[in-house]
Amino acid sequence: MSEPSTISERHFAVKELALLWAMSPAAIRRLFRNEPGVVRFGKSKKGHKRDYVTLRIPASVAERVYRRCTRLAYLSRTDQKPNGST
Repeated sequence: MSEPSTISERHFAVKELALLWAMSPAAIRRLFRNEPGVVRFGKSKKGHKRDYVTLRIPASVAERVYRRCTRLAYLSRTDQKPNGST
């Protein structure tokens, strides 16, 4: 497990990462929803279908997720066999 982020570390808003990574804010929210180290502001209210929670994503967490996603993409490409091979 990684170290907790410090208050002085750069924290990204969902919209900022969405622009940087060319993704929708909804996709960024899904990607970081249960990620350890993400700062959540807001409160879940019982009985509501959707609760709005503001996320702030530390740079170290964004880097960790980016590395994990790019590693998975790389591994999935290398697992595929070229056409004609057995």
